[in-house]
Amino acid sequence: MNEAIPLESYEIGTKGLNDLRGLVGFPSQRRSAGELYSSIERINSFIDRLLLRSITAKTKEEFISIRKEVFAPYVGVVTSLAQLVRIMVPPEVTERIVGEAFCELEADFQDEGLARFGPAAKDQAMFTIWTLRRTSRLISKISSLGAPSPELKDEDEKVASDFRFYATWTQFHLDCMLVAIRNNKSIQLEVLPEVIEGLRAAVNAYGLAKRGLNLRSPEDNVQIQPYQWDEEDQDLLDSSMADMALEVLDD
Repeated sequence: MNEAIPLESYEIGTKGLNDLRGLVGFPSQRRSAGELYSSIERINSFIDRLLLRSITAKTKEEFISIRKEVFAPYVGVVTSLAQLVRIMVPPEVTERIVGEAFCELEADFQDEGLARFGPAAKDQAMFTIWTLRRTSRLISKISSLGAPSPELKDEDEKVASDFRFYATWTQFHLDCMLVAIRNNKSIQLEVLPEVIEGLRAAVNAYGLAKRGLNLRSPEDNVQIQPYQWDEEDQDLLDSSMADMALEVLDD
């Protein structure tokens, strides 16, 4: 599924993974951004407009068309915010805000996800948040280690570029659901499966983060390829992912 997403058509290349600490989990639709609200209020307003436009789609085809138009500016804005955070916010503050943001996400979907989106979408969202938590911790480790050795620079930049796509692709679809919750909007039943598909890219982002960490600390990690979703995973998700999303992580 995820390999069919046309990465090259979005032109969102980046530098190394160590430059992307603020990307995963940092507030775009999160109330915990309050400490930085004066700086990002207009950014959040712009993101809101993009997301609200997307979830007004009546059909799958209309959603795909709108997404194609708004995804590039969405990526530009959230990536710029991540870079601003990396420069201006102390690492310990970033870690605390990211932790609070994930807790808020879990609470939002636990409280309203089932009634608003149904069990499959709610469970997929919870699994996605759980996966993004783990990914965020990997990126934090990568950031603390800095750039890999010079001979691995090109590979790291390619991994970072792919990671940026899958992370923001996941975040876009999660934010579509979250903006619907926060603004009491609905997502059409025909559109919702496309949103669920978008959430599954979180597993690819996690796999790429593991590869990036392996480039810096191979003794602690096994290099893996981005994971591909199958029917067995979906069965497991439907039966247990909501509980898994709430467990304490040891990454």
